[in-house]
Amino acid sequence: MPCINCGTEVTDKFCAHCGQPNPPRKLTFGNLYHDFQARIYGFDGMFPRTLKDITIHPGKASRSFISGNRVLYYGPVGYFFLMITVLLLIMGMLDVDPVTFMKTAKNSFAGDIKPGSGQEKFTEAVFKFVADNLKVFSFTLVPLQAFTSRYLFFRKSGYSFLENSVLPFYVQGHVYWLTILSVIYFKTTDTAFPNIIVIVISIVYFGFAYSNFFDYQSKVKAFLKGIGVYLAAQFLFVVLISIGIFIIAALYPEVFQMLKPSNNK
Repeated sequence: MPCINCGTEVTDKFCAHCGQPNPPRKLTFGNLYHDFQARIYGFDGMFPRTLKDITIHPGKASRSFISGNRVLYYGPVGYFFLMITVLLLIMGMLDVDPVTFMKTAKNSFAGDIKPGSGQEKFTEAVFKFVADNLKVFSFTLVPLQAFTSRYLFFRKSGYSFLENSVLPFYVQGHVYWLTILSVIYFKTTDTAFPNIIVIVISIVYFGFAYSNFFDYQSKVKAFLKGIGVYLAAQFLFVVLISIGIFIIAALYPEVFQMLKPSNNK
């Protein structure tokens, strides 16, 4: 009989071309649970191993992937987008509005913005734009981190620009666990972790990841340079965003009016 998936003639329990079971299994709760386990624990426990090693030895997973091992861990890009997807999924399940969440996290650190002011309207628009394009904004940070690592702080590592992007993809994706915890905390308490907490933990984790990644210099030096990678990339990111805002304000006068001091008193 032909395979239900690819059409190849099947004479065994599985299609020799695509691996589809023959005959197809009926949809049951048992099959759904089995498929769920296969996705999470498949490939010899790939996901739990990736989660554990990126937490404890982030450099180990990165070096392993760079050296050519493609079956031990989730790939860095896949893990990065997986974590963003998990974050958005949890926000949807908990009915947490991304804009409200980001405003709460920012205000818990920087103080409240005057209601009805131009700054509040502008901030609302920015948060809405970021929420709608979260993957793009997050992805933009990775090449900046790879750039600062390759050309500023770890020039003698021997790794190319692309190889220098592996660790940032893993680390940047892993940091989303903090955001996920903050979302859950926000849902139960109506307040988010202050941005300063997330920033400090992220900085320390970046330093730790780079001290674990490069072994041609002391761990303390690599740790400090890892912090430098994080801060330099954030600076470049802010510069790019500022240029974008300047261009938008020049093209759309109403944006400039929102930011005028006279509209924020």
